[in-house]
Amino acid sequence: MMPIKKIDAYVLSPKQMFWISLAVIVAVLPHLPRLPVWFPLLLILVVASRWLSAIKKLKPMPGLMVVVITMFIFLAIIYFQGLSLNREISVTILTTMTVLKLLETWRKRDAWMVVMLCYFVILTRFFYSQDMLLVVYLLASVIVITHTLFVLQHDNTKGYLQTREIKQTLGLLLAGMPLAVLFFLFFPRLGTPIWGSPDFFGEGRTGMSEEMSPGSISQLFHDDSTAFRVTFAGDIPANSQLYWRGPVLWDFDGFTWMRNKDLSATHRLPIFNNSGNKFSYEVELEPTGQHHLFALDYILHAPDAASLLDDLQLMSSVKINQLKHYQATSVLTQYSPYVPLSTQVINRLTSLPAGFNQKTIKLMRQWQAQNLSPKQLINKALHWFTTDEFYYSYSPPLLHGDTVDQFLFETKSGFCEHYASAFTVMMRAAGLPARVVTGYQGGILNEGYLLVKQSDAHAWSEVWIADKGWLRVDPTAAVSPLRVEHGSQALMSENARNWLDSSWYRKLGEKYDGMRHKWNKWVRDYSVVKQKALFQVLGFDSQDGKSIAIVMGLIMLITTILVLWFLYITRVQRALAPYDKIFQKFIRVFKQRGLIRTDDQGITTFATIASKQFPQVQNSIDEFTQLYLKLRFSKYAKEQRLLDKRLDKLVAKISQDISLYQD
Repeated sequence: MMPIKKIDAYVLSPKQMFWISLAVIVAVLPHLPRLPVWFPLLLILVVASRWLSAIKKLKPMPGLMVVVITMFIFLAIIYFQGLSLNREISVTILTTMTVLKLLETWRKRDAWMVVMLCYFVILTRFFYSQDMLLVVYLLASVIVITHTLFVLQHDNTKGYLQTREIKQTLGLLLAGMPLAVLFFLFFPRLGTPIWGSPDFFGEGRTGMSEEMSPGSISQLFHDDSTAFRVTFAGDIPANSQLYWRGPVLWDFDGFTWMRNKDLSATHRLPIFNNSGNKFSYEVELEPTGQHHLFALDYILHAPDAASLLDDLQLMSSVKINQLKHYQATSVLTQYSPYVPLSTQVINRLTSLPAGFNQKTIKLMRQWQAQNLSPKQLINKALHWFTTDEFYYSYSPPLLHGDTVDQFLFETKSGFCEHYASAFTVMMRAAGLPARVVTGYQGGILNEGYLLVKQSDAHAWSEVWIADKGWLRVDPTAAVSPLRVEHGSQALMSENARNWLDSSWYRKLGEKYDGMRHKWNKWVRDYSVVKQKALFQVLGFDSQDGKSIAIVMGLIMLITTILVLWFLYITRVQRALAPYDKIFQKFIRVFKQRGLIRTDDQGITTFATIASKQFPQVQNSIDEFTQLYLKLRFSKYAKEQRLLDKRLDKLVAKISQDISLYQD
């Protein structure tokens, strides 16, 4: 095997290769959860090999080998993601090619291409999310990538992190920030993104589902993530009235409650006899990947792009894969609007699985024999929960087999889903139509809006009362009034397991959510409608081509002026040698004290005048003049750097000495 030969003329320095590799890493990092499982290994191997080559100055990898590696990687992409040319595979290909490009990046031309690709890679992350923390990270990535441009432009072999280079990078980006804001506000917006709406980035996300079994809701008790935010048009209802209706569960197999998927949208709008408790509000729902929308019991009508089912579930026409805003109006009452039930529906809502929970069925038949009215049956069941040592627990014992019998007659300890399930089975066993409703209960007032968390997940029951409608019954309220009156946060404070459950940590989370709410309102939700409103406030017609042309023309003019100014400043700074910059500081020292140098005065003439006016620093001025003239004609870079430092120190000494004598 032939030994690897070293390169005679190495184009990219180790410092430049370091920053190029870092730019690729920060650009690719937020994509890793969506990329194939082998991608992190590929990234590590490519970056490590190029970094080793840069340090050891090894010969470039043969082009044929790069081609073979690329072909194998393409085959791996096809194997893991298929052949369909969709957004996911396109982003995977772009990201992979950016990493593989490092293998043939040996010249500045290739390095420039890699940096440009990095900008595109971080932009593609917005296809999936525009969350505030992600934007902060991507802005930091832009700083790293832009700094890489400066390192490539100025081949400086000094330390890897130079203050001057960082200042130049930040200066350029800060100069561009006003332009970015102007383009964000005024650039014509599309009603629908070219690549479609951002996808729900749901790895590891929990939330309300279409099924309920023992433990399915209690596992959300310590989930402090946001479910949705609500802004009320007026007063906010009491916490005990905040029942946010979600999936309605009809069918029970002895362990799991399931939604009725055969329902269609209702064509009859709810009619309430009493509309005194009417509340209007706007909901900002976090992505769930499902169709369910949440609204207060009971909603008057469905918002746009949604439908109201016969059981008063609110359903979106599309999956909630991005932040969803909708407005709703609800009437807060325990009874739903009265709609007669068919015999088929009654039979379905009173059915129980055969052979399960015989103790519960036997108990309810005994109660039935007492000729109790529906209201009396309900009150008797609630009274039993209150007086017979039932406990509300966020970590109840595991149940199996006859889960309701075990809960009612053995463990007597459960979360809201245990009580809702058992109570609904009891009502059905007594011949009353009943169903389980899941959703959220309560919320926290946070900076003017109501914050509803996943920990507020809740389940309750509805019982059909003839000639009146569906009656909401929350058996949890009978066992733990604190949960309904003060919310899940009150229980969490009592049952804090660790610092994640502590009040200060939750308060910090609420502050952060307030920032996210503002971000969502002013940035993520800046739509075509809001842009039109802004144009109208400024006196422009968003539909008029002339108005748009004027606005865009002004933005382009400002952009051109700023770019020319930046290029001029950069060229002037680049034209001045280090000793010339120090000479400018020397001139400013005397200018601040009344001695101004004219254009026709050279260094020697000006130094003579300064020595006469400030004789106390004449020796320092003479030394400065001699050093400056020596630097102008020095041919050795090392000597120049040493003299530059000495020259700079002399200026500081002259300024200090003059100040001392003047004082």
